[in-house]
Amino acid sequence: MKNNKIINNVLHDKNDLLRERSGHIEINSKLVSFLYQLMRDHLATGSVEQLVRESEDESEVTYTNGWLANYAEDLAKRLK
Repeated sequence: MKNNKIINNVLHDKNDLLRERSGHIEINSKLVSFLYQLMRDHLATGSVEQLVRESEDESEVTYTNGWLANYAEDLAKRLK
């Protein structure tokens, strides 16, 4: 039992050190949270960067799928 406690303490200390070294950051932003999770779990950062650049270049867009465009707009409002 004592050995388990020591191992748990060592692992906890190691996790704290790794978190410090990796740049533990707290940001209060729904958009940052969404993008972070998207890149961490679902899409490569390069793909997201390409999409952002393409979106920045477009001043006005005509969408061919009205339902999807409305849903995207709703999501954007929820994250603002």
